[in-house]
Amino acid sequence: MKKIIIDENKCIGCNTCPLISPEVFALDSQTYKAIVIKQPETIDEKTNSAISSCPVEAITVKDQ
Repeated sequence: MKKIIIDENKCIGCNTCPLISPEVFALDSQTYKAIVIKQPETIDEKTNSAISSCPVEAITVKDQ
C-alpha cells in the first residue's frame, strides 16, 4: 500500500492539489498548507496529476 506524504515545510499553499483532487487533498484552514484528507486505496490518474503538479514538489508517495 502507498501513502501520500506532504512536506509542510516545502508546501506554499498554492491550492493546486485540492483543485485537481479534492477528494484526497485540502488546505488546512489554520496553516494554509495542503493536507491529505483521505488516503486513497490506489493512486489514480487524477491524484497522480495533483501530486506531479505541485510546483515545489512537496508531495511524495511512500510504500507502507
